[in-house]
Amino acid sequence: MLKHLNIDEMVAIIAPWVDESKRKSVFLSIPEIAPLHGKVLKAYEAVISIPQTKATPTALASILEEETLVDARHDHLARAISLSLDARAELYLAGHPPDFARAARARDISRKLFPTGLAIVNASLLAESGNTARVARLVREEEPWMSDFLTEIPAGAPPHTLKDVVDAWIATGARLAELENARTELLAKEAATPEGVLSPQAARSFWLRVVSQVLSNLELSEAPAEYIEAIRRPVLRASERAERRYAGEKSAPDPMNDDTLPADG
Repeated sequence: MLKHLNIDEMVAIIAPWVDESKRKSVFLSIPEIAPLHGKVLKAYEAVISIPQTKATPTALASILEEETLVDARHDHLARAISLSLDARAELYLAGHPPDFARAARARDISRKLFPTGLAIVNASLLAESGNTARVARLVREEEPWMSDFLTEIPAGAPPHTLKDVVDAWIATGARLAELENARTELLAKEAATPEGVLSPQAARSFWLRVVSQVLSNLELSEAPAEYIEAIRRPVLRASERAERRYAGEKSAPDPMNDDTLPADG
């Protein structure tokens, strides 16, 4: 959820942790996170130094816009595949007689496509693209029996099958990799940042790592509940708002919809 926060939200979340008049003393009073305060300060300085301008280069803005659409498509496809395999396994078990072997195969495919469950939809774009590249090798080269099995499962209007959905998912991952590479090249062409100052991309990445570590350490803390919530609650609220905002963007009509996906049936 943190990955959908904008820069203003990132600054607002972490600012009280470094402000003497706000929650700095609370932060330092929690033993599990107090040692992270130096990195918190660095993360704050990194994100607050990111230029807040609407003059985003057209090429970069176009890439970011397409990344949002392709990422949404990736996430919806991943959920559709996972849920379809679960449903198919249940249908095999509901047969007369139950087909335990085919149910086991459906679940085996699901485990191999989603070894960490649907956590992949919250991963970075490069992690998502890397995963779909792994899936492509798995179903097309390493275990081709999966493709045959997936082809037997209807998905959408005939003659589309779950294999078509998996192929579309793989394609979104490949496109995400292309877009991220293009974005990296554009950013690399920008004027070098002053020595010691992180690039916007690096600043966001560093902020995400630091705040994620703070939240993780809080899970182990035995500090008073009100102290823990004073630090954690604003992050979770902002993350939930960002997730709803992102979900709203993803629910808009998808201009990328084409014949590579099964039609609704």
